Amino acid sequence: MLLANLQRAWRKRMDDWLNRRIPAAHKQQLDLRSIFILPSRFGWLYLLLCISLFVLGTNYQNNLMLILCFVMLAILLINLHASYWNFARLCLMLKAIPPGYANSQVTAKLHLNAAEHQKSASGEIRVSTFGDDEYQVIDADCVQSVDLKLQLPERGIHRLPRLTIESFFPLGLYRCWTHLDFNTHLVVFPAPQRCELKLYALPDENEQEGSLVAQPGTEDFEGLRRYVVGDNLNRVAWKHVAKQQQWLSKNFESYASVSGFLKLPMVDAVNLEQELAKLAHQINVCSQQNVSFGLDLGGQKLAPATGEAHRIKCLTALAAYPDNTSEVRL
Repeated sequence: MLLANLQRAWRKRMDDWLNRRIPAAHKQQLDLRSIFILPSRFGWLYLLLCISLFVLGTNYQNNLMLILCFVMLAILLINLHASYWNFARLCLMLKAIPPGYANSQVTAKLHLNAAEHQKSASGEIRVSTFGDDEYQVIDADCVQSVDLKLQLPERGIHRLPRLTIESFFPLGLYRCWTHLDFNTHLVVFPAPQRCELKLYALPDENEQEGSLVAQPGTEDFEGLRRYVVGDNLNRVAWKHVAKQQQWLSKNFESYASVSGFLKLPMVDAVNLEQELAKLAHQINVCSQQNVSFGLDLGGQKLAPATGEAHRIKCLTALAAYPDNTSEVRL
């Protein structure tokens, strides 16, 4: 318990410091304030070798060892400047992240642009979420954008955590890194759960509650019925006529929508997520059937409409219910 509290306090302190040092922005140009640089594991071993050569050279008065030590130190210092200036060429921008369903993956496009009047960065660039050990590798010499795979958390509207960008170019002696906040949110819809469609009649109408009203039509094949004189010959099941010597007609069915509302029932906190998941399924079904529907969440009501924009608007309302905005680690 004490360790967990200390970790939360340290994380909050780190977040506050990063917010002051590297503010959130849709486009991030790396500079002296946003770049951190320290020797890598290989760099520390390299530095330890330089110290050993210096101790041995001075102890045995071996000029060759001392010269080799100084040359290696010069390479270390030159690589320090080369690593920083290569990393500082990066100018990163994250495109808007499309919404998705809970516990699924979405793709975010990260653009690597060169700073103004400079060449593009070189070498491999590693990208990961802040505090995550898994990363994606980008070859900055070959590509200028990369598709980042993000695993979506539970339902809600979440703030995208900082992205950690790091590079070991050119010799792997130094690790340059930064933690960038792109001021982006993730809209996570409830994962749809199959259920019966329940569309409630509009308040000013006397229509019965239901999902779809079946009417004769030409959309979906329902079955066969006995042929009636006057039926369209194009609907005659000729194969059955040939086999059974009985005239049958194909019966089709279409659906006419009842314009009404999808409602969130009064439930406790335990069953809330399940009911929201059912509503997500019903929204998708209504959109596929081109049903004009509204959404009633109690304190929020969306007027009946159709189309993809209305579907996204309704699912977003489910994601935000009842105003769920937080920051998560992906």
